[in-house]
Amino acid sequence: MKILSLLLVFLFLAQSVLPWAHAQAPSSPSAAPPPAQAGGTGDAWPKQIVSGGNTFSIYQPQIERWQGNELQARAAVGLETAASPEPRFGAIWLSARTDVDKESRLVSLQDFSLFKINFPGTPDGGIDYARALNDALPSQPIQIALDRLQANLEVAQAIGRQQQVPVKNTPPRIIYSPRLAVLVLTDGKPVLRQVQGTQLLRAINTRALLLLDTSSGSYYLWLLNRWVQAPALEGPWAAATNAPPALETAKQQATASKQVGLEDFTPQVKQALEQGQLPVIYVSTGPAELIQTQGPAQLQPIAATQILEVTNTSSGLFVYLPTQQYYVLLSGRWFRARALGGPWAFVEPKALPRDFAQIPLNHPKGAVLASVPNTPEAKQAVIANGIPQTATIARTAQLTVTYDGPPQFTPITGTALSYAKNAPLPVIQVDPTYYLALQDGVWFVSSSPTGAWLVATSVLPVIYTIPPSSPLYYATHVYVYGSTPQVVYTGYTPGYYGMVVAPSNLVVYGTGYVYPAWAGTVWYPPPATYGVYAAGYGAGVFTGFAFGMAFGAIAASAAWGWHGGCCWGGWHGGYANVNVYNHYGNNYYHSGSNYYRAATGTVGSTQFARTQNTALARQGNNVYATHDGNVYKNTGSGWQHYNSSGNSWNTVNTAQGQQRAQQAQREYQSSPWAQQARSQYQSGGGGWQERNGGSGGGWQQHAGELNNSAWARSAGQDRVSSYGSGGGFGDRFGGFRR
Repeated sequence: MKILSLLLVFLFLAQSVLPWAHAQAPSSPSAAPPPAQAGGTGDAWPKQIVSGGNTFSIYQPQIERWQGNELQARAAVGLETAASPEPRFGAIWLSARTDVDKESRLVSLQDFSLFKINFPGTPDGGIDYARALNDALPSQPIQIALDRLQANLEVAQAIGRQQQVPVKNTPPRIIYSPRLAVLVLTDGKPVLRQVQGTQLLRAINTRALLLLDTSSGSYYLWLLNRWVQAPALEGPWAAATNAPPALETAKQQATASKQVGLEDFTPQVKQALEQGQLPVIYVSTGPAELIQTQGPAQLQPIAATQILEVTNTSSGLFVYLPTQQYYVLLSGRWFRARALGGPWAFVEPKALPRDFAQIPLNHPKGAVLASVPNTPEAKQAVIANGIPQTATIARTAQLTVTYDGPPQFTPITGTALSYAKNAPLPVIQVDPTYYLALQDGVWFVSSSPTGAWLVATSVLPVIYTIPPSSPLYYATHVYVYGSTPQVVYTGYTPGYYGMVVAPSNLVVYGTGYVYPAWAGTVWYPPPATYGVYAAGYGAGVFTGFAFGMAFGAIAASAAWGWHGGCCWGGWHGGYANVNVYNHYGNNYYHSGSNYYRAATGTVGSTQFARTQNTALARQGNNVYATHDGNVYKNTGSGWQHYNSSGNSWNTVNTAQGQQRAQQAQREYQSSPWAQQARSQYQSGGGGWQERNGGSGGGWQQHAGELNNSAWARSAGQDRVSSYGSGGGFGDRFGGFRR
């Protein structure tokens, strides 16, 4: 499009509850019960725990460190006793095992250990009270919304730096269509296998039902309710005339094999086909993406930027006026071209025009901010990408591996390991008598590639040296955190389904490598970065969907980047609600009556700590503990510091003080206090340790820390409320921009 027309368009438009147990777990799997949802009354704060005649009100924890499935945090605590009508306040430091369920957006805190306390003004510094609380916690685990913890991480920076993956950014084939289209992907040139009893050959390395008639040389493709044909893969494709009767035989055999997706279409494509319309058909034998608009591209300026949005597409497609170039976001990577037909080139993140960072979060394409360097949304995506989905899995879980012929092992470059290339899931040979296999987020171990397989209680460190150039790299994002004689604690980060942090510190989908696949009598697709090969490399891992769907899994909403009619074999919704551990049925201890209690080694029901109708609970979730044990209350108009000697609250910030606090908030992230909070536990030992702080205050040193914590608590509440009410993508970043 010429620059004059772009400028005219621009000027014109510018005017215009996981329970504990008492019964043994059933040995046979069954469907997992529906999960509880975040945002209900079970997530209200503070939580009340009663022990020995004392009522403890535990305010929302403030994270100091979260590594794997272990959380270390501090929390303000209100103590009400029969002897004292007025509550006293203190701070506790705790560690807990986290059970994260991203499907319900809830985290259960279990296996508590209180190891630091500060209850000034109480006998022995409150050690007796803390012991009573420590004894009560195992029978009353605590549940908290994941969005609350994630918001806290954004200011605490307590999750640790994630490994940056040296991804490839070679552009895929990018196809533009101004009308409804379907992209059919084959994993390389078609691998053809005879259809029994016919003269037809079926391409097995695609989810499409793609056939070659050897008698005529024509290709046939099944599209929902009709056959289309072409003289070559490249087309032109048209409705089939005089389709051979053997096509129906081939369709029946392919359907029975469950190796094709006959209805894997977006609603738009499905509706068009049902109405008798035939979309444009593209076939690609390599990585490809489809950009389509509903007619010629329609442009709309984005306020306060030099960017035009292409409005009649679901893709993240824009025009940057100063260079007259199109920009598109695919799999978390930016590409640009002079024309929609290409050629397209990768854009280094540092070369992305700064105007993209000015796109409003509530803009229809605002979710692209997660892929714009140095935006708050990009930083949040990195944090979310480090939070694992965890599970407690019974050690009685079983695995059977079926190979396409005898096991065939091939070396994993850069390691002493080998993997079975003709297996539908990762099977790794460590040595001739030691094998590991990965199924649905759980590691299994055996002395033979054919089993018997047992749930692994540990994973050798060498597994985590598998490089991104290997098709098994995604397995390095699955962990074993610990075990008991009955269960294994396991988990996976989003890298398991392709989300990794690139050297630009942006989350992208896929490593960019084109991996070899197995195509024998069956096809085992490898992980893919672009387009869709199939719904996974092994059951439960979705490797081929667009970045927008995958990003939904870490942002709790699928919002952008999905390409309308693209692609064949695609998985078109709901990824944010996927938890692969549900495949284990009653071998996955997580909710309802199917909950594992570590203290007794039994499975059954339990009751979570809840918010009771007490005076402190009615005052709200407004009390905080600082890193050094002081306790503050947020009144909504300012801060009050708890004076333990007088058991009273003293106002610490006037209007001028609040202005200084806002400045301190901005400076906090680079302050020594943030560093001290993160290193708090490096010097701490086991057992009870009474802290001496907490009687003085020091508002200036605490202002930034407290304002950050208050913002995080408010933002977390907004996101929880939005999730519970079905809010959109922008809602779930609620309050993020400060």
